[in-house]
Amino acid sequence: MHKQLLSRREILIAGGGAAGLAMLPACTAGKKERLTITQVDLHKIVVPMKPDITADPELIESSPFDQVPKMVMKIHTDSGITGIGETGRGENWPGVERNAEFLKGKAVFDINLTKLDLPDPAGYSAFEMALYDVVGKAVGWPVWRLLGGLAQPKVLVGYWCGRKTAEGMKRVAERAKAGNFKNIKMKAKQGDPVVEAIEMIAKVAPGVTVILDPNTRYNSLKDFLEVALKLEKIGNMLVYEDPFNKTDYEGYRKLRSQVKTHVALHLGDTKAMIKGICEQACSAFNTGQNPSMASFVSNCYLAQVEGMPVWHGSGCDLGIFDAAYAHSCAAAPNCTLPSDILGYLREDDLVVTPIEIKDSYATVPTSPGLGVELDEDAAKKYHTTA
Repeated sequence: MHKQLLSRREILIAGGGAAGLAMLPACTAGKKERLTITQVDLHKIVVPMKPDITADPELIESSPFDQVPKMVMKIHTDSGITGIGETGRGENWPGVERNAEFLKGKAVFDINLTKLDLPDPAGYSAFEMALYDVVGKAVGWPVWRLLGGLAQPKVLVGYWCGRKTAEGMKRVAERAKAGNFKNIKMKAKQGDPVVEAIEMIAKVAPGVTVILDPNTRYNSLKDFLEVALKLEKIGNMLVYEDPFNKTDYEGYRKLRSQVKTHVALHLGDTKAMIKGICEQACSAFNTGQNPSMASFVSNCYLAQVEGMPVWHGSGCDLGIFDAAYAHSCAAAPNCTLPSDILGYLREDDLVVTPIEIKDSYATVPTSPGLGVELDEDAAKKYHTTA
């Protein structure tokens, strides 16, 4: 099995990564000057979620995650072509600055996009998407083509919410139904009124399925199985994601044997995914948001060998990340479960033209690069010094 997986990964990288750039025509923009990086603009921002999205007040146990700063960046090159990127929450600012300084004077066409050689791990995803954006614009290709090609022009996405009571979930389900979403992903913790909340979804939005993500906050299989068996009777479950300790492979096998719903692990590390497959611990994977775009696609190919569907998780990010997720999912034929493209749940997604989401599908950009542009005014509006 491993030889087959390696072969697929090699094919993917050779076809969609930096190696393919050697075949570009001489007239390609940036071919002569090698797209030398001249400047990297960095903006630290805080964009709150819209009201009633995060956990209900009576279930909140920590500071709201949407108050943690993120960073957006713009890479400038000597050709005038720019690329934009977005970090996760709470990145190490000095590390991001160190990487930005390191890249100045580097030629983009000389950088291996499949594995960036940065001095610090901070902000890796942001630099990766910005560099892919530059290359895509230079060669006239959307990023999904650089990642291996278009497997699907539209990506299934879901609605999202934090931990909810039944009353709170009623409001969520009404919004999801009004937006024609096919799925709701909800967070949970042991002791939450999960059964009541999911019964409310079935009542308010019949036909809408549920991904339940406790983030391993049930103590054991026994504690979660009692809830899961009740949820099975409701009939609207799609996935149980990470209900308890991810390394309890025996527990996950037992859970799978007693439910019809997909059991998924959120794993970005390829070796951990192989272990989960070999242990028969899951039937699906959330293999975002930790991987790079390149590794996400190769991880999807790994899961596809076993006939397993995947989806792209997120940190409830903004529009630049949304675009990167959309391109990554578009290049993965088995990314068929609802992905977390959720910029529409923020007050502003910081891009001029958001990714279009209609009837629970995101339309993948076809213009060169990521297909979105940073809204400079919005970046200034949400700038923070925190």
